[in-house]
Amino acid sequence: MVNTILRVLLAIWVLGFLLISCVPILSGHLIAGGVGLVAGAILLVPWLVGVVILGVLVWLTNPRRA
Repeated sequence: MVNTILRVLLAIWVLGFLLISCVPILSGHLIAGGVGLVAGAILLVPWLVGVVILGVLVWLTNPRRA
């Protein structure tokens, strides 16, 4: 159960970052896209740290096969 929750959080973490930083510029809003792009660049390192932490937690909570 914990592993499934962590997997969902990891998916939300990855997709949320992509949506925040890329969708406004792809939809043609240049001002919002520029702000999103700058915010995405600033938040890249904390995002990567979060991906690593969630990935390790998913790996640690993965049920062992006998």
